[in-house]
Amino acid sequence: MRLAAAVAALLLVATAAPPAGAQPIGVEGVLATVVAADGLAGAVAAVRHGDDVTAASAGYADVEAGTTFVPDTRVRVASITKTFVAAAILQLVGEGRVDLDASVEEYLPGLLRGTGIDGDAVTVRRLLRHQSGLPEYYGAETEPLTGPVAPRDLVARALARPAADPSPAVAIYTNTNYVVAGLLLESVTGRPAAEEITRRIIVPLGLTHTYFPAPGERWLRAPMAHGYETVGGERLDVTDGEPSDEYTAGSLISTSEDTAAFVTALLAGRVVAAPELAQMMDTVAWPLHGPGFRYGLGLVGIDLDCGVTVWGHSGDLAGYHSIMVAAPGRPAVSATFTQGSPGVRTLADDPRAKVLAATYCPG
Repeated sequence: MRLAAAVAALLLVATAAPPAGAQPIGVEGVLATVVAADGLAGAVAAVRHGDDVTAASAGYADVEAGTTFVPDTRVRVASITKTFVAAAILQLVGEGRVDLDASVEEYLPGLLRGTGIDGDAVTVRRLLRHQSGLPEYYGAETEPLTGPVAPRDLVARALARPAADPSPAVAIYTNTNYVVAGLLLESVTGRPAAEEITRRIIVPLGLTHTYFPAPGERWLRAPMAHGYETVGGERLDVTDGEPSDEYTAGSLISTSEDTAAFVTALLAGRVVAAPELAQMMDTVAWPLHGPGFRYGLGLVGIDLDCGVTVWGHSGDLAGYHSIMVAAPGRPAVSATFTQGSPGVRTLADDPRAKVLAATYCPG
């Protein structure tokens, strides 16, 4: 989530097919190669084609303990949360309880007030497609976070900043949009957003290793992967984190197998009906991330160099760098690297791009 703007742009060019004569390697080979070459703590992935699931991993879920990954090792999936949130709201659209072109003001009166912000002009569609102009709440803290925070306080933190200029043609990504989306979900249903998403999506799909942590639940439930980052040349454990600071913008905890199952079901029309799925896939350009990226309603379209278009979302928090995508008639893949790669400098260097290449553009 915090790093999404920096890394999502790195997923396009590296998905070109291997050079002539090169021997393509599978996802497990990619994980092993990247973890070894970049000195990362570990990585875990799942490739799902229909009911067939292939798990892959490399390195350690807990470096100090020497614990390896298992298929149900939990990770923080960060902004992949946004796709779950959008899907729950699109279910409400299908039920006639939410109008995508209605103002957010209709559902959350008085919430969106600030310099250059017109709450009446922000529709649900523009909110979910990052076209609201709402400023980012990350980096706007006035003091260090020491405990749980209320979602409306996250919004207030953002609204203390000036608004961006919303565009009808492009997405301007901010996590604030999906904090507001979570509040909208709660307003319409009368239930906490986490409870509503669990009831509507997580339980029906049998995603038994997926959950929203409670405020103050700073560690993941076992089995879990620790998250690491390199600071000053040393690997530091950065697993500990306050989930309420992410709320519905990125607090979900899941596994590669569960998120691969979710995106498979979503594209198959088993989460939202066909008309609502079409709305999720109605995209605008995402110019910050290059010509191959388009943002819909919680769903990103990525046009790979080999001619395949995949749909899903990426997610980034300290220690957890994930991607979840699928394509109609092709496998779904979900992967998480539990340490940022220090070698990422160009489009071709992002490890998740290599996972996409191995899955969809093997040569």
